[in-house]
Amino acid sequence: MELDEVDTVAVLGAGNMGHGIAEVAALAGYRVTLRDIEEEFVQNGYDQIEWSLNKLAEKERIGDDEAEAALERVTPLVELSEAVVDADVVIEAVPEKMEIKKEVYGEVEEYAPDRAVFATNTSSLSITELSEVTDRPEQFCGMHFFNPPVRMDLVEVISGAHSSDGTLDLISDLAEAMGKTPVRVRKDSPGFIVNRVLVPLMNEAAWIVHDDVATVAEVDSTTKFGIGIPMGSFELADQVGIDVGYHVLEYMHETLGDAYEPCPLLEEKVENGNLGRKSGKGFYDYEDGEGVGIPTDEVRDDVEERLFAIMANEVAGLVENDVADAEAVDHAMQLGAGYPDGPAEFADEHGVDSLLETLVDLHEETGADRYVATDYLRELAESGEGFH
Repeated sequence: MELDEVDTVAVLGAGNMGHGIAEVAALAGYRVTLRDIEEEFVQNGYDQIEWSLNKLAEKERIGDDEAEAALERVTPLVELSEAVVDADVVIEAVPEKMEIKKEVYGEVEEYAPDRAVFATNTSSLSITELSEVTDRPEQFCGMHFFNPPVRMDLVEVISGAHSSDGTLDLISDLAEAMGKTPVRVRKDSPGFIVNRVLVPLMNEAAWIVHDDVATVAEVDSTTKFGIGIPMGSFELADQVGIDVGYHVLEYMHETLGDAYEPCPLLEEKVENGNLGRKSGKGFYDYEDGEGVGIPTDEVRDDVEERLFAIMANEVAGLVENDVADAEAVDHAMQLGAGYPDGPAEFADEHGVDSLLETLVDLHEETGADRYVATDYLRELAESGEGFH
């Protein structure tokens, strides 16, 4: 299927991501069916789209007529068969649980036309495993939007083991038609690009605090004002939801091994319901009105070195395993996480040999698998070359 043959996009799941994706598709001129399992859920999603379109019109980012036309293109539905029967592309954005997604695809396969391409908005789960529930794994890939989809530019387009080039090209073209920048992820690997860097970084930040190496304030001061990332590590965890990052980390631990063992500090926060901004308390307290206050003058060089080393090792792993090249990783992190430079660029500026030495020292000191350097990072250090 070519892009000009796409007329109708079905979006399954009307939560934050689902209604955002539906809005983006409608603004791009596509007819959209927005489906959820209960009338209340799908109506709430539709109402959110209407509110957002009105806001865009108020800010004069779109015209009133454009907002009205986009809303008219969206049809809220509960009946799955009705939602997908005429779909050219089905974008699934249901809860991030493998069993739920598999169940949905089993039903969708029954009603969607043979031509329909399936794209999952999963942030970390296996594209290949999901595709194999269907009878069309070659017409299946990942299409990972970032929250909120209306504002965030990046879409990770992820190849499963069976995804055809035509499917990947179509979904990349569709992302561009929606005004987004697609970055190709060549291989199905947990966390893809952005979460594969961000989540271990959050975990390392937590270990640093857990092991009394530094305080939350020092880590976030270092991340935000030392490294120059838009939000502190703990500030970002609170914003996204500590449970969200923790569940991705659990999946990485389960599939990739002990290098991704979750820090007990994260587990404790999740078990106690201190999930961040949405629960009123996380690493920061939002209930007393204080919120996030990150000092500008508590940057720690040793913390910066440790975080740089973790990022560099993750990038090296992605390149070594042919998930993405260094340029794609940097581009994705700039678009999806607001990094001023990408992590590969950071590593080159800092010195790959120095970061390798940090990992080796930390591994000797702690024995933790997360400090085991990848072969590719060692090769770069020995050759005196950088990622770029």
